Amino acid sequence: MKNNIYKIALVLSAFVLALACENSDDLTGDSVAKPSSPALSVSLDFANSQSLIETEADYAFTVSLSQPQITAVVVYLELQPSSTATEGDDFSFPHSVRIPAGATSVSDVITIHTDDLIEETETASIKIGTGFESNVTATNSETVTFSIMNYTDGDLAVGLDWALGTTITDNFGNEIGVYAAGDLRLLLTDGTNVLDSADGGSAESYVLSGAAPDGVYYIVSDFYDAYEVPVDFDLTLTFDQAGTINGQTHFFPAALNSASVCGENYVTLAKITKTGTSYAFEEVGERNFVSNTWSGTDVIDAFSASGYASEIVSDVDCDGTFLRGINASWMLNIWGEEIVEEANVYYTVDGSGNVTIESQYIFTTLYSGALYPYTIDATGTLVGDTLTLNYNLDQEGFIVDDWMFANGYMAQDYFIATVTKD
Repeated sequence: MKNNIYKIALVLSAFVLALACENSDDLTGDSVAKPSSPALSVSLDFANSQSLIETEADYAFTVSLSQPQITAVVVYLELQPSSTATEGDDFSFPHSVRIPAGATSVSDVITIHTDDLIEETETASIKIGTGFESNVTATNSETVTFSIMNYTDGDLAVGLDWALGTTITDNFGNEIGVYAAGDLRLLLTDGTNVLDSADGGSAESYVLSGAAPDGVYYIVSDFYDAYEVPVDFDLTLTFDQAGTINGQTHFFPAALNSASVCGENYVTLAKITKTGTSYAFEEVGERNFVSNTWSGTDVIDAFSASGYASEIVSDVDCDGTFLRGINASWMLNIWGEEIVEEANVYYTVDGSGNVTIESQYIFTTLYSGALYPYTIDATGTLVGDTLTLNYNLDQEGFIVDDWMFANGYMAQDYFIATVTKD
């Protein structure tokens, strides 16, 4: 009886040992794992097209297998013939990476180097995963391209990078990376016109040539594209000049917000005054999307020769520059109608300061239970911080200011608002 129990115990021990060996297979000796032909994929911690100023920096990548293997898998990297940069001097990269037996991935870096040579812009194009990998059914390779800008004596190198004011996620809770959240442009302007731009897949860089004409330039940034979740962008601007300026940095918190992506949503970061190969800098940090309050008077009539206290707000959106609050006090206190709905009133200003408001809906009022829609049209001037508007209010064909003038309540057949920016 004891002998039988002993034999059964030995059998059970052997079975448990076999299971343990199978579950903790170290893929050596008598391994029970079977080889397969997995797919290989490459992921990048950066956009696959980079435009950058020559500086020491690492760019990480990861190669992965769909299944672990019983032997190591070697993945090859290959420099493309179109490359003009010099390996070892301008950049370096591993010519192969090894995914160990039993593992599914390995990470490494491509390194961009800095040197003292004055060179033209060069490129390094590297294919990760050449298709010559053994025991792999499919190689989903990535080709990464670096456009490496070098600046000469007298040139000014400008760099733009950004961070998010807060973390944002997609619908599945996955964090959105900073460059996926927004693709920004770096623009060189003369204050009115865009002279040149840089728009790569991530942080931007631009070289203002020492041979460029002397004068005043502005560094501006806007969105090329952005993820649909609105978020503030903190911008960092850097300047370098060989032997003179080394990593001069300017920080602009919440400089842009991605709630609106259009040409009107931009920020002027800095003013550069160029004299020969000398550069003077002035931080600006002025957003085009900015709200201002204007205070003054609105409507001069027989009841108030000095007009009624007024506060008008101006703002900018993707449709242009607009005003809100025109005629608010007079409409309620003199005309006796309550404004229950108000629209943005868009206006333009020409180079001479002439203001134009084309005929458009302004608000709807409530009087004795009935609703009355109004439109406005106006001309005026913007001189310094003072805005003057001569405007008409049309209530479906009934011109309110014409009636006021015709009945002797105003000296002119239009309303007058005069406000100054606070």
